[in-house]
Amino acid sequence: MVRLLQAGIIAFTTLTASAVRLLATIWHWIVPPIPPPRRQHKTAQGGHRADPPTCMAMDAVEKVFVRDFKWSFRRLPYSRAGIDARAEILDSGRPTGKFLPLQIRSIPSWAEDGGDYVHRCEHDHVNYWAKHLLPVCIVIVDAHSGMMRWQRADKGSRTETESGWEVVVPAANVLDANARLCFDDAVASDQESLMRSAFALDRELMEEVQDRTTFFVWDEWGDTTAIFSNLQIYIGEGEGDDRDIRIDYHLRANNLHDVMTRLFPWATYSYAAPIKEYSEEVAVHVLEVELRPEAEAYIEAEDFLVAGYPDEEEPRAPESEGYVTAQEEEAFWRSRGVSRGHRDQDV
Repeated sequence: MVRLLQAGIIAFTTLTASAVRLLATIWHWIVPPIPPPRRQHKTAQGGHRADPPTCMAMDAVEKVFVRDFKWSFRRLPYSRAGIDARAEILDSGRPTGKFLPLQIRSIPSWAEDGGDYVHRCEHDHVNYWAKHLLPVCIVIVDAHSGMMRWQRADKGSRTETESGWEVVVPAANVLDANARLCFDDAVASDQESLMRSAFALDRELMEEVQDRTTFFVWDEWGDTTAIFSNLQIYIGEGEGDDRDIRIDYHLRANNLHDVMTRLFPWATYSYAAPIKEYSEEVAVHVLEVELRPEAEAYIEAEDFLVAGYPDEEEPRAPESEGYVTAQEEEAFWRSRGVSRGHRDQDV
């Protein structure tokens, strides 16, 4: 009897374990787990790996903004605006929501027009900058000496030629720690301009997120003042359309909501999983992100403006059901503030 009871208990335990494994398999099939963060290779426009000179130029510029300016530096994927990165102004390590778009170019050597360099911009890029009032700065990196120089690409510094737009980058505009005040003045501070800049710079990212499952994964460090870092963005489901983005943020904030609303004002989010703490040192926040209705409308409006007014036929007015009576005509002219005598005088 005891042996039969032991055998029954073993069989029940085995069936229970099998059932748990089956339920876990079904659950992971229905709700696939969020993949662990993966370090991304540096990519150039179009998603291809950047060439060595471009990588070196981006690294050198990033070092100045992060090490000397104490700002954040975010590299951008392919952009129709011709913007390669954006510097994000920090106030004692805290995000301010102020962005500075950057076009970064590596050149073989610095020797043109007596020390100044003539940078030739594409028509489409300049038109985009002017349309969205983006205060773009151009940074030229000498691949031979490593010297970096900059110039604002505003209306006053651009010159239109037969072959396109040109911007003269002065030899005196050296990009180093002393140039920070010049960049402070170049960034807009009013709320409307900041929002317009954020939407314009993140348009490609917004289009990627639109109608697709998206997760933002943040690491939170620190006990007193939290530091949010290592943002991982997962867009889409499945291996075929999964695209990962990593942004090496290091931001101080009272809470994650302050960070999200300042850096990604076009997004609405909710927690996709409980906050997990590891070794009582780092907490991981997993957010499910969607576009705000205003962002959806922004993308639709931009697409409409780019495509132009659609080729539509003129609508036809319905046929009249009768003649206008004298009383109707008199009421019409009275509603327009015109008397009969005045009409007769005009005739």
